[in-house]
Amino acid sequence: IQGLAGLKINRLVLGEFKNERKLQKFDRSCLEGLCNLTIEQFRIAYLNKFSRNDTDLFNCLANVSMISLLSIPLGSLQALLKDFRWQHLEMINCDFEKFPALELRSLKKFVFTDNKDVSSFTKTELPSLQYLDLKRNHLSFKSCCSHTDFGTTNLKHLDLSFND
Repeated sequence: IQGLAGLKINRLVLGEFKNERKLQKFDRSCLEGLCNLTIEQFRIAYLNKFSRNDTDLFNCLANVSMISLLSIPLGSLQALLKDFRWQHLEMINCDFEKFPALELRSLKKFVFTDNKDVSSFTKTELPSLQYLDLKRNHLSFKSCCSHTDFGTTNLKHLDLSFND
């Protein structure tokens, strides 16, 4: 990545593919040049040993418009994601312990699916949100789903299918 410094990149994909083995060891030094890139879309997938200490890499991605996290064992992102300029965020099968408390003013599309350990919903502050996909989790929506829960009145798409 350091060799790409100064470049403008439309889409950067890191990690393994689903039909391949999971990368057993993640060397965070390979991401050191990430802050020197201008990236439009960023996707990181199937890293088995992604440490919770590695989440500071997101600070280098604050201005990315689309970020996709696929099968990354994050556990949680406690108050990490604030004031980022992301417009599209996907968190798919990331082994979350609880629903992330997001405060992203520019986020328009949020996909949070296949996170089987998450059972309760946390209020979010997403005033620009228009598309919300929460399918295939174990979420319980007993006291959920007014515009105050999502912090938006702009929602046009909501998918709560295959939850508890």
